[in-house]
Amino acid sequence: MTKSNFNNLVNLLSLDSEKISRLLDISFEVKKEYKTNGPNDLLKGFTSVLFFFFFCLRTRVTFEVAMAHVGGSTINLEPGSVSLGKRETVNDAVKNLSRWVNVIIARTFKHSLVEELARNASVPVINALTDLFHPCQALAFAQTLQERCGDIRGSHVVFVGDGNNVANSLAILSGMMGLDFTLSCPSGYEIPQFVREQIQPIFQQNGCRFAIEHDPQKAVASANIIYTDVWVSMGEEAEKEKKVQHFLNFQVNDTLLSAAPAGCLVSHCLPAHRGEEITDSVLDSDISICFDEAENRLHVQKAILLALLSPKYAL
Repeated sequence: MTKSNFNNLVNLLSLDSEKISRLLDISFEVKKEYKTNGPNDLLKGFTSVLFFFFFCLRTRVTFEVAMAHVGGSTINLEPGSVSLGKRETVNDAVKNLSRWVNVIIARTFKHSLVEELARNASVPVINALTDLFHPCQALAFAQTLQERCGDIRGSHVVFVGDGNNVANSLAILSGMMGLDFTLSCPSGYEIPQFVREQIQPIFQQNGCRFAIEHDPQKAVASANIIYTDVWVSMGEEAEKEKKVQHFLNFQVNDTLLSAAPAGCLVSHCLPAHRGEEITDSVLDSDISICFDEAENRLHVQKAILLALLSPKYAL
């Protein structure tokens, strides 16, 4: 296989179907290896830095543990510890970090900041979530769905909720893996037009379908898996009252599941606001794969680190 110039993971659009499949193969491999033999030292001597502007249980813990599983170490920069753009410029800060660490893992509000980090860094940059994209979550979802269902090409993913960063990345991943994708949301909360313009050719190329359906009952009628996320993302707290009112009919509950085919699965990127976008009866049911997906964040992020830092795993 020809090695690619996979230097950063800022957005899944920078990959292609083959590279995504290869990343997932690595993730399955390292998960099996860890379950059988425990940690290794593939990245012994390597250091990652977590550059997070706000805390997240799953993202911080899984990246720290992933690095530890392959023999590396992690430095965590607390949000207030570096006055990025105030005490010093983004460019200066990232040039310093590039001299000290092997990979920068950033979780920010603005996607443009991760893009700026990637432009100025001389080491790989990983997007651990921005306002526009959440590529690691989408990859963990793909691994989890494959574990549960095997061959997933042709499956129908229905995202019920806001056309947010998770929806954007799931849509990109679906198109690249040959999955139909439907967003079911209130009018005005669709995936941004510029994202749709970028992903439509991917769906056409891979023979699958992207759609928007404002009636959630109709949207899930042929779903193989229903996905949801919080209605109000971080940074949108001031809009909570208005948004909740618009999304009341988009709760993933037993009534909505009754409109879906038998065997339909459910997932959530977590944390969940139980009783808002999803009910306890669904989240804790046997058809819920959200906690398996949370576990796979660990393994898929390990695969990303290896693909970026180890020649053995280069895509």
